[in-house]
Amino acid sequence: MDNLPFEGNGTPEDPYGADATTGLAASAGLRALDAFARRVHNGPDVDETPSEAEMLEKVRDLHEMRYVPPGAPHREAHWDEMARRCMREVTAEVRHAVTEVTNVSGQVPTVLGDEGTLDERLAEFRACVRGGRPVVSVSATGSFSRWLAARDTMAISLSTFTYIPERPVYAAQVTPEAALLSDCAGSWRMTLADGWLAMSGVPLVADEHPGYVVLPRPLEDRAPQLRKHYTSPMFPYDTSSAIAQAVLGGAVPAAVHVTEHVLDSAIIPVAIGHGMIVMFQDSGEILEKPWAASKYLFKALKGETEFGEGLVVARRLLDARRVIRVVRNVTSQDPDQFDPLMPFDDIDEDDGFRFDGPDA
Repeated sequence: MDNLPFEGNGTPEDPYGADATTGLAASAGLRALDAFARRVHNGPDVDETPSEAEMLEKVRDLHEMRYVPPGAPHREAHWDEMARRCMREVTAEVRHAVTEVTNVSGQVPTVLGDEGTLDERLAEFRACVRGGRPVVSVSATGSFSRWLAARDTMAISLSTFTYIPERPVYAAQVTPEAALLSDCAGSWRMTLADGWLAMSGVPLVADEHPGYVVLPRPLEDRAPQLRKHYTSPMFPYDTSSAIAQAVLGGAVPAAVHVTEHVLDSAIIPVAIGHGMIVMFQDSGEILEKPWAASKYLFKALKGETEFGEGLVVARRLLDARRVIRVVRNVTSQDPDQFDPLMPFDDIDEDDGFRFDGPDA
C-alpha cells in the first residue's frame, strides 16, 4: 500500500477522501506504466509475480491469438495493439487500487479508462455525478508507440479525475516519470524512488531558462521563425507530459497547450497547484487559484460550460503574454511570402507585453 500523505487509511472506520482516492489512482497508474515499459524493454521478470491485470492480459492473448503476417503495416498494428494493452492494464490496476479500499462515500467508485470513446466516458462520468455516485476517470494522451519505441517520457501522460459526492473534483497528472496531484489545500509529487512528497506550491527550479518554450507539434514547421524569440523551442508529442516535466519540474518558463477533451485536461488544476498561472489564449482570462481551476473543470465535466479553448501555462504573467504574442505573430505570417533571413518585427520588450484581447 502506498504511504499516502492524506487523511484516512482506506478502512470502513477511517475511509479515504477524494484526495487519497486520487493519489491511489495516480500511483497505481504510474506503477502500471513503469511495469509495462520494463516488460517491453527488458522482458518479463521471472521472479516477479504477475499482477491481476497481467494475468488477465495473458488469458486475453491466448483467446485472441492469431497469425500476424510480416510487413511494416502489420508491425505498426502490433504497436497500436500495445497501446491498447497498456491502457487495459492501467485501467485494471487503477480499478483494483480504488475498489479494494473504502472511501468516504461508502460506495465503490466507477472506474473509466480503456473502454468506449472519450465522449462516451464523459457521458458516464456525468451520469455518476448526477446520480451521486463516486467515479474515477483515467485518460491517456500522446503517442504510446513513441514512448515505448524511443523511450520518450514526454510522449504520453495520464489525466486522472476523481469525483466523490459532496467533495470538490480532484485531479492528478501522471507521466512515465512521476505522478502530480493538487487541490485547494496543496500539491504533491510521487516518484517510484521517493514516494509521495508535499510540494511548496512554487516551481522546483527558481530561475527559468528564457530560451526554452513548450509548443504544440503543429507549430514545428515554424521553428525557424520561433527561434528568433526562443532559442530552444520544444515540440513534444504530448504537451501535458512536457508541462509536468519541463515546466512544473524543470526550468522552462512557459508552454502553449492545445486544450484537448476535458477528460484529458487534468494538467490545468495540477499546474496551478504547482505555482503556475493559466491564461486562455483567445479570451485572455486567467486562472491562478486552485479553487478557480477546480470550479472551472467541474463545470466543464458536468457540461455546464464550454471547454476547448487553447491555453498557456507559465510561471509569470509576463511569460504567458509574451508567448501568446510571439505565436500569434509567427502564425500570422504567410509561409509563401516569409523570408527566413528577414525577421519579422520583434515584440517591443518595453511595452509590458500588453494583451488587449484576440485582436491585439
